[in-house]
Amino acid sequence: MIKNLLLVALRNFKRDKSYSLLNILGLTIGITFSLFLIFYIKDELSYDRYNEKAGRIFRINSHIKEADKDTMRWAATPFPMAPALANDYPEVEEAVRFIGNGKVMYKNGDLRIYEDKVFVADSNLFRVFTHKFIAGNPLTALKDPKSMC
Repeated sequence: MIKNLLLVALRNFKRDKSYSLLNILGLTIGITFSLFLIFYIKDELSYDRYNEKAGRIFRINSHIKEADKDTMRWAATPFPMAPALANDYPEVEEAVRFIGNGKVMYKNGDLRIYEDKVFVADSNLFRVFTHKFIAGNPLTALKDPKSMC
């Protein structure tokens, strides 16, 4: 059965090469874009799924519309919003703030290390987000100001 199908396909390809190449090209492009779409959706749905509470974590975005410009979208909100949400809305169990600090130098004796994209976070960060600790306690981490562990 398969032998006959392949024989008929080969005869059709020899008889009408341009039509067959067009069909093969269309099929190839369709499968390629379908795979790209599947990989993109899988990647988008995989973010932050390592967190145990991933289904209960939400991010607040700001949409700011100015008269002479388009709408700007930021993952930034006013600084007092997190404590206000935690105090005023019983549905909000925890609220965590991240503040970008840019490039920072860390110093330990004579050793100086520069880090890009450093963020300051609230002390309840590890009650919301799940991270494996090599050392230290997630419940007491970030309790002291300007501390890392």
